[in-house]
Amino acid sequence: MAGQKNIEKKNTVRKLFSGDVLLSDTITKQRWYLVFLFFLALFYIGFHYNMAQTVKQVRKLEREVTTLQAEYATRSSELMRMSKQSEIIKMLKEKNGINVAAPKAPPKRIRD
Repeated sequence: MAGQKNIEKKNTVRKLFSGDVLLSDTITKQRWYLVFLFFLALFYIGFHYNMAQTVKQVRKLEREVTTLQAEYATRSSELMRMSKQSEIIKMLKEKNGINVAAPKAPPKRIRD
């Protein structure tokens, strides 16, 4: 009994490696289903690869957005500081040697 099981296992392995399994009736009847499964597996692998690339690109763009937001905040605060009246007067004195003073009276509105 044990000897016959060994022989059956050897025959099964031999059929598997020789290609006889692919010629059996059950496999040939189901060939279109197997072809469908094969293409479905290829589609799944391609879709998974594409999604992995998309996630990678999204992460890269998120890092870039964070960097640009920090740069925007820095430049915006620098511009706000530079546009203050006291800073403008200070820059004019340093660069051009122009002695400018802040007006003492508030501006007047000109009417038509």
